[in-house]
Amino acid sequence: MADAEAKKRRIVPDDEEDAAEPAVSPQPVAVVPSPPKGGGEDFSPELLRMYYDRIFPGSLMCRWLSYGTQHDNNPATQLLHRREFSFTTGDDVYIRYLSYEDAAGLKKDLVSKLPHKIDIGAVFSAAPKDHKKFKLFEPQQREFIIDIDLTDYDFLDVDVKRLETCDRCWPMMALALRVLTRALREDFGFENMMWVYSGRRGIHCWACDTRARVMSNEVRSAVADYLGPKLNPATGRLAISIPMHPTLATAYTNELHPFFHSHMLTSTDEGGFGILDTAESQKKLLDMLCDEALTEAFLQQWARKAEDGSTRWAKLKDHVEKKSPRGSATLVEIIFTYTYPRLDVNVSKGMNHLLKSPWAVHPKTGRVCVPLDPELASSFDPSSVPTLRECADQLDAAHASGATLGQGKDIQYTSLQTYAANFESFVRRSENCIRGERVRSQPAQSMDF
Repeated sequence: MADAEAKKRRIVPDDEEDAAEPAVSPQPVAVVPSPPKGGGEDFSPELLRMYYDRIFPGSLMCRWLSYGTQHDNNPATQLLHRREFSFTTGDDVYIRYLSYEDAAGLKKDLVSKLPHKIDIGAVFSAAPKDHKKFKLFEPQQREFIIDIDLTDYDFLDVDVKRLETCDRCWPMMALALRVLTRALREDFGFENMMWVYSGRRGIHCWACDTRARVMSNEVRSAVADYLGPKLNPATGRLAISIPMHPTLATAYTNELHPFFHSHMLTSTDEGGFGILDTAESQKKLLDMLCDEALTEAFLQQWARKAEDGSTRWAKLKDHVEKKSPRGSATLVEIIFTYTYPRLDVNVSKGMNHLLKSPWAVHPKTGRVCVPLDPELASSFDPSSVPTLRECADQLDAAHASGATLGQGKDIQYTSLQTYAANFESFVRRSENCIRGERVRSQPAQSMDF
């Protein structure tokens, strides 16, 4: 959490709240009154209460964060009660060091506090809610996490106030998902990775393998640096050594180079980003060549003649490669700069860093932060993600058709059901891997008679 951002908010631990927490009473079947005709409220306290009480998959969330330890006889090996949660409320109060024994406790707090944002932190040496009782209170486990935000792709000029511009840039997020999934799986051997849509302009990755969760901060820093080439301030390009590291070479051949031609050079009218279609974006690319005369010459040439982006790039490429022996390497760096995932490495490096929870709701859009199916990421449409209003309308429709609501499975009557099914499959796979680890760690039994 950025310092400037934290200063704007009142930050309190959960035990400083004086107000008594009301018991959660069953909600009536009728959900939330629809807004006036012509209105469109996708986020409100009433909708949020409905979501936390009737839809939020708290049991599945707690099962995920338990990693198969919920039935352990030894409390010291159970993980859920030592996991930190934090809430940001509607009046910008930031509550840290929340922890829960089970899904019922989590649900009770969600319904009573109605957080606009839920963050998940590390597994500590003791229950976070009791942190003041211990002199030694330190993080012991944490998923390896990745945070990617469209605002870090400065060349996209994303208008964060217009949701449709964020949605249009989704192919960049899908590309990042594919590139990083391959690197995490093939280079580090991680198997259990969950990607989550942030609700507006980004994605998060949770690498949940046991090896990932127990990595030290030093190892996390090394992995983050490995995944993220450094930007050279002098050139404005990502610094890529030639010959490339095999991981970067594979990403370039299979993903980055094809994407640059199919999306970056293609005009916005055809669904691309049109980086060579306007004088401003043309100059941004040409400046990376660090040759003022060349920049001016090509700006004038492109202004005189209407050509598509692919044609302009081909002519620029031909000129640069003939002019300089290092021309090809420079163009490779430009392609990396426009396509390679932009990681917020500080999020990945610290075990104690908080990250927005899956199944939280983005207060600016009303969209749920849904887990993604990596196999379908390229065809994922952010605008199709359900909002709280849509979920409320779907529950109303289910009730009107005679469905029995209020049995803890109301999510099945909403379009979130598909995402919940994918999430449950992920949790089941993680649990199977953990069971396999436990079996392998047990001493082999003798077969002698």
